[in-house]
Amino acid sequence: MKNFKLDNEKKVTSGFKAPEGYFDNFTDKVMKQLPEKETKVVPLYKSVQKWYGGVAAILVILFGVGLFFKLNTSGDEIVQPDASTIENYLVYQSDITNEDLYQSLNESDIEILEENIQISNEAIENYIAYENEYEYYIND
Repeated sequence: MKNFKLDNEKKVTSGFKAPEGYFDNFTDKVMKQLPEKETKVVPLYKSVQKWYGGVAAILVILFGVGLFFKLNTSGDEIVQPDASTIENYLVYQSDITNEDLYQSLNESDIEILEENIQISNEAIENYIAYENEYEYYIND
């Protein structure tokens, strides 16, 4: 590729030229053509007062909502769900498997479950005998 130097190349002139001394008194001409009208000065503090009112209203609303929730929820009373609620939650949650439940229990939990749950041998035998039927009803 051929070296290109901008300083050595021929310059292109535009066809437009400003008359001599045109910009010397340009500002005076423009100012004479403008109407002489007093400009109204709006102080900055008046527009800021509107913002103060809006910010104050938002802060009062936020404080009121926070206070409302704080008064409705007391930290002293923690309501524990009853056993049937927990059981229903575990039954209807499809992503919780028996293995997940087993891994979350420790030895003392298992001992408590063995003491509280009393299943007869006959019930266990019936479950094992009809296990396939239970699965059939659950899947349908």
